[in-house]
Amino acid sequence: MQKLSLIFEKYSFWLVIFLLVFVPLYPKFPLLEVGGTFVAVRLEDIFIAATVGLWLVGNSNKLRNYFSQTIFQAFLLFWLIGGLSLFSGIFITHSIQPSLGFLHWFRRVEYMSLFLVAATSIHSVKQSRMIIGSVMVTLVLVVIYGFGQIYLHFPVISTTNSEFSKGLILFLSNDARVNSTFAGHYDLAIYLSMTLMFAASFFFYYKKLFHKAFITLLGLSSFALLGFTAARMSFVATLLGLAMFLWIKGKKLLMVGLFVAALGLVAAVPELRHRLVATLTVNVLNGGGPKYTPAPNEITVFTPANQLPPGMTPEMRQKAIDESTKSASASGRPVDIAPGEPVNTTELGVYRSFGIRFNVEWPRALRAFYKNPFLGTGYSSISIASDNDYLRSLGETGLLGTLTLALIFMIILKRMWAYIKSTAGGFSKPFIFGSYCAVIVVLITATFIDALEASKVAEVFWLILGVSWAMMSAYDVQPKEDEK
Repeated sequence: MQKLSLIFEKYSFWLVIFLLVFVPLYPKFPLLEVGGTFVAVRLEDIFIAATVGLWLVGNSNKLRNYFSQTIFQAFLLFWLIGGLSLFSGIFITHSIQPSLGFLHWFRRVEYMSLFLVAATSIHSVKQSRMIIGSVMVTLVLVVIYGFGQIYLHFPVISTTNSEFSKGLILFLSNDARVNSTFAGHYDLAIYLSMTLMFAASFFFYYKKLFHKAFITLLGLSSFALLGFTAARMSFVATLLGLAMFLWIKGKKLLMVGLFVAALGLVAAVPELRHRLVATLTVNVLNGGGPKYTPAPNEITVFTPANQLPPGMTPEMRQKAIDESTKSASASGRPVDIAPGEPVNTTELGVYRSFGIRFNVEWPRALRAFYKNPFLGTGYSSISIASDNDYLRSLGETGLLGTLTLALIFMIILKRMWAYIKSTAGGFSKPFIFGSYCAVIVVLITATFIDALEASKVAEVFWLILGVSWAMMSAYDVQPKEDEK
């Protein structure tokens, strides 16, 4: 066992590198279908299971030491409360199907366990350099492939509905939003928003012109690709994250440049511009363009966005929003429009997107919370989509699960902030600063997107946080400066 532990300690770092590269780049091809669900086991799940299994075996003699630490205890407590919520949902509230609930709980354990693996696998500044190098190279490939989908007809693998999730090879239509190597434009947008925080942080760390030029080019191209996703929440969260970073760094004048760049991107990308304007005019001001009023005796066939039509599952939500608004009559009016809905297709998509959140998904999560405030109604009880991670957590795991998840983030953010404000120098500091801003960006995005349930995003997110924790732990043991 001691020999196995030494072997794993030697190679665990490379497993972290591999996952940081493989997870974002490998498309979501299904490997094994899970009966009764739209979920599939994918190759990344096999690699993650193998990595976590090796970690458990290789660190069996260290587990007691690891779980004596507060952060590890917080993770374990969160999983245990999730298990209690699962038990409660099956036997008390009778709100979930056991196999489906267990699958949802297990996937959260899978994603978050990557934090534990990464947090115990990084031991030197050299390894830290290789980590950020891998993240940046991966980002380059993601950006190249994304623009390739737009301009060179590169294929798309999507999971935005049950049919696409079978692994169909698709191509972007003229009005579709870019996915790159991710399963949907929202996932890509969150990944870009996270990695842009690191690009900003390391821009101020490196002094050589070559490094600055490379990071500038990569940052601008990533920001442009973010615009092509037309993901409004991620766009706003990215601006807030970068603005916060510049404010903390004392680069307040550069916030003007950031504002100008954002306006330029909005002006250059019509889909992003139209959706932002529609959000303001339709959802905030309750105005916008003309609304549909049917002629006398005209029959309409679509249920408004504040309801889910009979037989429509939440997994079909995105298809209902995107596909239905593309269909139009000869007059240009969507054929499935309901009375009172906007006639303009972009405004209609934005209207339905908000309507489903405010009138269907969020109230459903709150009803689950009211049913069992302490433990919720169990994982999977409020369907696949909630489009708000906080309400989802309250509905599925109640106050106990939500407060424990908040505790995990509080411990991580508190330690990151202390590290940022400390005299610690060298390469680790900009990485921690980037991680800190990345967490803030994801938490902002999670108010309108299920960010922590998107597999590719969640896996990369917890890996990065684990790497950050390892870097801070390594400095506590042996402070070290390094060359820029």
